[in-house]
Amino acid sequence: MILIASLVVGLLFAVGVRMVLERELVRVACGTVLITNSSVLLILAGSFPERGEALNVHDGGPVTDPVLQSLALTAIVIGFAVSALLLTLVHRTQRAHGSLRTDRLVEAELKRVHAVEKEEGH
Repeated sequence: MILIASLVVGLLFAVGVRMVLERELVRVACGTVLITNSSVLLILAGSFPERGEALNVHDGGPVTDPVLQSLALTAIVIGFAVSALLLTLVHRTQRAHGSLRTDRLVEAELKRVHAVEKEEGH
């Protein structure tokens, strides 16, 4: 079970990194979400049932560590907030510049800088 979880975490992380390296901002945001989800899955992989049972076991057997589950919950909440912020920035960028491709955004910004320099020079 741990091997399968490790492979899934590695695959999610690799796909997330590949998407972050794309030129479109929506894919960058989705890649960040995938990396966040892979980290949550990695944290939860440490608390799978093979390590013990739930906390309410009365026979004195091994129990799972609740710190890992609370850490995963915290990572989920932080990941949700970061995802909301990224999607808001992507939306504002689309409305302001009309494009989500980074190369076109750089060109638009350079044109704006040159226009401002011409206004200051006159």
